[in-house]
Amino acid sequence: MLFNSFDFAVFLPLVYILYWLFFQKNLKLRNLFLLAASYTFYGFWDWRFLSLILISSLMDYVLALKIHQLGDENQPKRKKLMVLSMVLNLGFLGFFKYYNFFVESFIASFSLFGKDFGYTPLNIILPVGISFYTFQSLSYTLDVYYKKMEPTHKLINFLAFVSFFPQLVAGPIERAKKLLPQFEEVKTFDYQAARSGLLLIVFGLFKKVVIADRLAVFINQTYGSIEEAKGIAMLMGVLFFAFQLYLDFSAYSDIAIGTARLFGFKLTTNFRRPYLSASFSGFWKRWHITLSSWFQDYIYIPLGGNRKGYNRKLVNLMVVFFLSGLWHGASWNFVIWGLINGLFLVALDPLFQLEKPGNLMKRVAAAVLVFAGWTLSLVFFRAQSVADALLVFANLGLGQTEALYQFGLNSREFTFAVYTLVGIMIYEIIAERYGDRLLERFFASPVYLRWGLYLALTLSIIYLGSYGAANDNSFIYFQF
Repeated sequence: MLFNSFDFAVFLPLVYILYWLFFQKNLKLRNLFLLAASYTFYGFWDWRFLSLILISSLMDYVLALKIHQLGDENQPKRKKLMVLSMVLNLGFLGFFKYYNFFVESFIASFSLFGKDFGYTPLNIILPVGISFYTFQSLSYTLDVYYKKMEPTHKLINFLAFVSFFPQLVAGPIERAKKLLPQFEEVKTFDYQAARSGLLLIVFGLFKKVVIADRLAVFINQTYGSIEEAKGIAMLMGVLFFAFQLYLDFSAYSDIAIGTARLFGFKLTTNFRRPYLSASFSGFWKRWHITLSSWFQDYIYIPLGGNRKGYNRKLVNLMVVFFLSGLWHGASWNFVIWGLINGLFLVALDPLFQLEKPGNLMKRVAAAVLVFAGWTLSLVFFRAQSVADALLVFANLGLGQTEALYQFGLNSREFTFAVYTLVGIMIYEIIAERYGDRLLERFFASPVYLRWGLYLALTLSIIYLGSYGAANDNSFIYFQF
């Protein structure tokens, strides 16, 4: 079920009304209702995969209890159970997401020695959101093993935590120690949380259907016909994709966080104006924050972090970025994308001393450098193959402006897309200046200003949204 679908427009109000009318006070019934709603939400894609998320959840629930019960005197057994959880979780993920990729790569390696093997890839359907809920469930077992939290004995609460529908499919990837206790709290209706949640939902839908989906029309045609898209058309396709990816994914996070607020839950901020970052390390503290922190806590630090010398720190960082690239997809393009960003972090930050604060001009120049490096790396993220990515780079330029409006957007639509991007960046700069106070100031503003914005966003979504049969309006990160 897509957030930007008619199904969700019916589903959310229905669940919301039932939640507050009938399931507000009884915790067990409330969580059971949320579990049923979440499984219904997920089952809209393919009900068969409900068994997979249920098995994964039950497995980690039982293993975490066993790990906690053993205690320090049985550390070897605790470690075996922790490894078992990792093997089972990553085994599910590996089979559904990476089986064909690893087998094909293994067979292809023999071609270097003149050996050719016939292989027919398995027709494996990738379960929506498996990368997200696997990491969320696995982090619970790891936190219990490392004694960062005690396991819950309430099965319904844990199942609801893993499958909580606002963030089930594309995050934020929540930690159990933050989200799980919220299923133990008696919720009371909070008007301030509800209206800020609704504003986030509407703003997220605006970013998705008015801006990101319009950019997608141009991007899909330029990347779909790389041989013809040359000069400034290809350059704008590359630039537009950087904004489409950010607006599409941050829109999903906004809607997820806003939806959770409607039910009295607080989710983690997943984006914090990454395109204003003045260093690559700063960028990764602002972009997909919950995934970056997951890799930091469960990969980078266990590998030694920065505690074993500078050279080991660089190796650990490159391992993290390699795995981050692989997490995004079963393709060497994603691996290359991850390694490029790792190299940016370990090489360009110290080379240009980007982490040291400077005056305004230096910060602007650093932000432009970071954005340019990130944007060019995304060519590998978006292209279908390494060969296609290299062809994109070969076709980049400033000439052939006459072909600019031949890739899905006419002159007026193209200009509108550019203006909306300028508007978004102005908003980001203002939000960077005021932070959380911006929302407080908005809600303290006169009623006509507030309702004027609500009306403007809503009408923009209805009348200016990019719709149509030719558009794939699903969120980009659903494929991961």
